[in-house]
Amino acid sequence: MVDSVFGNLDKEATKEAFKEYLKEWKKYKLKAMQRFPGLKSPSMDGQPNDGTPHDPDQKFVNHAEAEYQWRIRIKCCEDLKTISEDEEVLGDILLHRFIKNESVTKTLRYINENYEPAMSERTFNDKQEEALWEGALMCPDDSVRIYKKDCGKSADNLR
Repeated sequence: MVDSVFGNLDKEATKEAFKEYLKEWKKYKLKAMQRFPGLKSPSMDGQPNDGTPHDPDQKFVNHAEAEYQWRIRIKCCEDLKTISEDEEVLGDILLHRFIKNESVTKTLRYINENYEPAMSERTFNDKQEEALWEGALMCPDDSVRIYKKDCGKSADNLR
C-alpha cells in the first residue's frame, strides 16, 4: 500500500531531507524563545508601537511561525510513536537522535533500558533508517519528500 502511494519517492534523499528537517528544530526553538514581541504605549498617531519602525504584526507572525515549526518537528516523532506498539521505538529513536541530538551510543542505551528485547547497534541503525522513512511519509511538510527525477511530481504518478 505505501509503495503504491509513495513509490515515486527517492527513499535515500527523502530520509536525508527528513533528518535535516528534524535537526532544524533547535533553530526554531531558539527563535521562539526570544522575548515575545510586546507593544509599548500608543504613539501619537494612536497606533500600537513597540518603538521599532517596522510592522509590529510581523513580529507576532514570526514568533507564531517559530513556535509552530519547532513543535511540529517534535509532534512528528510523537505521532510516529502512536501508530502501533512496534512503531513506538521508532519515534523515540528520532526524538533522541535528531531532536535531543544524542549519540548513537547514548540513544541505544536509552532504547535498551526502556524497550524489550534489547537491540544491537546494527538493529538500531536499521530501525533508525525505518524511522526516518516512516517519519518522512507522515510529516506534514511536503518539502521533506523528494521525488525521483524520472517520475516527477504529478497527479498521474500518484494513481
